[in-house]
Amino acid sequence: MSIIIRGARLIDPSKQLDQVSDIHVQAGRIKSLGHLADQSSDLEIDAKGLILSPSFLDLHTCLRDLNQIQKGTIASETQAAASAGFTHLCPSPDTQPCSDSGSVISLIKSKAAAAGFCELLPVAALTQDLKGSQLSNMEALAQAGCIGFSNAGYDIDNNTVLLRCYEYAATFGLKVLVQAQDRQLGDGHMHAGATATRMGLDGILVIAETLSISRHLQFMQHTGVSGHFNQLTSAAGVDLIRQAKAQGMDVTADVGIAHLCFTDTAIEGYQSQYHVQPPLREESDRKALLIGIEDGTLDAICSAHQPHESAAKCAPFAATATGMAMYDMLVPLIQKLVQAGDLTWTAAIRALSCNSTKIAVGTTTSLTIGEAANLTLIDPSHEWTLDASSQLSRGTNQALAQQKLKGRAQLTLKDGLITYKR
Repeated sequence: MSIIIRGARLIDPSKQLDQVSDIHVQAGRIKSLGHLADQSSDLEIDAKGLILSPSFLDLHTCLRDLNQIQKGTIASETQAAASAGFTHLCPSPDTQPCSDSGSVISLIKSKAAAAGFCELLPVAALTQDLKGSQLSNMEALAQAGCIGFSNAGYDIDNNTVLLRCYEYAATFGLKVLVQAQDRQLGDGHMHAGATATRMGLDGILVIAETLSISRHLQFMQHTGVSGHFNQLTSAAGVDLIRQAKAQGMDVTADVGIAHLCFTDTAIEGYQSQYHVQPPLREESDRKALLIGIEDGTLDAICSAHQPHESAAKCAPFAATATGMAMYDMLVPLIQKLVQAGDLTWTAAIRALSCNSTKIAVGTTTSLTIGEAANLTLIDPSHEWTLDASSQLSRGTNQALAQQKLKGRAQLTLKDGLITYKR
């Protein structure tokens, strides 16, 4: 099918492109850019006032399915991802069963292919069953299509095992992804601050993150492995990544959209929808994370999408499941940051698309003639209410449920095919 999108604001940070133009997609690729009044197509879209960019890639998401279909299915959550502008997803290995074998990876990828909304680039388990004792068969898992290896939120206490993991990955040129939180110091329910003290909840100190980052940086430097940090939360953590990059280390990092938008004060009243791991921190940390995105210290923004059923959040706060369902909220949250002057759409697209794609697959998707048409069209002024009738994720843990939001994706194309159209 041939598609012409007319009058959109084209933003592609990889090409320093920010202009109003038309774009013609044919046979799955970008055929032409510019003023295309003399051309016609099967489908024409008036995109005046809308933003068109390369599609997004999510470096950290939990898609559920397999033995957790009460929380969501690969079909439902990849559809929700497409509605947020994503065409490629890197699912976390903490599935049930764990993503530590080629058969599980093949099953996950085949389910996503059958649904047809997004392509999966799985992150496999660094150790067998994420138990931190025996190495997974990383080379075979890479052959099965995994783009990196992580122990998810399960810290590896044994330094010898961790060293062997890094040596194995470095030998085969594989990427290691780290969720940096010390297991013992991370045994709490929210950020250790005034709010936690007032509410009587066990706090998680910032040092739980910084100690883990420092430890993993030492292993990365020693082995020369390519390392990536998922979901940084603190100003001190951003500083450590900034120092590592200044020293020339091959390291990248991302931040979850929730940590750019919310702080620990959102938990007042024991609001379990804001119970996440790693925890939401203070306003000074949130500001530092935003500065990290703007100055390039933090390379990417991930969704950290974790859908849950209602029962998972209906318990005393400390007993509730951690995580938010983020895909339905992602574009409105970005737009809210833009309106507040905390972020620009150019910086957001760089972090969601250009940089995240380069981290995952080594190349960037762009608005270039001849390139695959992986595109997202965003209406930043669209006003809507997030409720059961408008959300696509099966997760009921939507922190902004029943609220009026502004901003939504209107169209997502993967290889020129429509995977979402509002």
